Amino acid sequence: MNIKNLILSTLLLFLITLEALIALDYLAQEKEMRIKRIEIYQTIIELQSQIGYVGLIHNFKNYMLRPQQTNYRDRAIVNFKMASKQVASLESMGGDLIGDFRMPETRNMLNAYKNRLDRLPELMMNNVSARELDQFVKFNDLPSRNEIELIFRQFSDALNTKATSVLYSSLIACLVILIFLIVTISLMIRSLFKEQREALEISKKFNTELEENKAQIESSQIILLNVMKDVESEKQEASRLNKELISKNNEMEQFIYTVSHDLKSPLVTISGFANKLNTELADTLTERQTHRLNRIIDNINNMERLLSDLLELSKIVQQPIVITEVDVKQIILEQSQVLEDVITESEAKINIADSFHTVKANERLLSEIMLNLLSNSIRYREPNRKLVVDIYSSQTDKSTIIHIKDNGIGIDPKYHDLVFAIFERLSTNEGSGVGLTIVRTIMEKHKGRVSLESELGEGCHFLLEFPNHEIDRF
Repeated sequence: MNIKNLILSTLLLFLITLEALIALDYLAQEKEMRIKRIEIYQTIIELQSQIGYVGLIHNFKNYMLRPQQTNYRDRAIVNFKMASKQVASLESMGGDLIGDFRMPETRNMLNAYKNRLDRLPELMMNNVSARELDQFVKFNDLPSRNEIELIFRQFSDALNTKATSVLYSSLIACLVILIFLIVTISLMIRSLFKEQREALEISKKFNTELEENKAQIESSQIILLNVMKDVESEKQEASRLNKELISKNNEMEQFIYTVSHDLKSPLVTISGFANKLNTELADTLTERQTHRLNRIIDNINNMERLLSDLLELSKIVQQPIVITEVDVKQIILEQSQVLEDVITESEAKINIADSFHTVKANERLLSEIMLNLLSNSIRYREPNRKLVVDIYSSQTDKSTIIHIKDNGIGIDPKYHDLVFAIFERLSTNEGSGVGLTIVRTIMEKHKGRVSLESELGEGCHFLLEFPNHEIDRF
């Protein structure tokens, strides 16, 4: 190979390497922005949780209604501190992402509620009238909610703009390098073809050498085609990963929007007015009006359950877990006491084995599983026979299995996979359709699995399989 071909080959390898480095750099920046996006969304969700009607506002109103229960005030103060940290975190992230960034309305709302928390005990001790107390605690938190929704859009737009800029820059760089690649390949092919023509003009005594040169050319062309195929494959993989990221981001954005805008904000107001109407107009409503109002209240309750289950599912997915040796029987007894009223009302019999194998699990999440499965057994019991639930454990070399078996209405085998999907319900009975999804998610967090054995009319048998070996926190 002459010096010219050597230079061209070196340049070709350099350009291919540079192309690969640009692709890797793009993937690294995409990953960094994805992590940043998730961090921002999680912070916004946590802020809304600390502020909203399950956080500061909820505990503030409960304290105002029940001043003797100071735990509500303590919780509200904790909510205030946590929300303030989230605001500071968002302002810091906003400053890094879009420049000078502040959240005055949200800080104003937090300070207003903190001021009211500090003043309420004194006002109540001074027997301030209900009207004066109402005027004092009244506060319009709409600007804060609007501000949070606005920063969510600003962050989303900024991240999308940055992602577009990174993609555009990478594509421009790749295009420039591709042009150089084409030019280099053209020069190499031209050079090789020139050598071939010169070889054909040599006398017959050099025919053998000519054939060897042709073989070398064919080999180089095959290598070149393979390299180009590898580069194209990497580009296709990068495109697939980008589409998957966009899809996941859209799912996260839709979830955040649903929780913060469509469910959380109006729920408490609707519930309060509906129950107040039901109480004040109880003697004047017609039977049809009473039915309709009860339907409204039932739907509000369903919305509350759905919201709680969705938030619980979100926390389970996002938060790490700590694994310890857990006394399964103690957890079952505790959750049976939680459900004591409905167990007594349904005349259900819960048979708990005398001895249980311990499992390596998170105690709180295992309690959540037991509560969901026991509630399901009671909810979907067979009305024509007394409900019996048997709970016991078994063990293999690799795993420990907890069995929850009932004699309820059962599930057709063709629906066994469907029942673990979110929002899927096979009955009109009360429930959000998220309970078994939570069970499946918790088992996946433990690197275990949940399975179902059931026939229609013959009850359900849920098997919770926990690995015996140590599992990492994640």
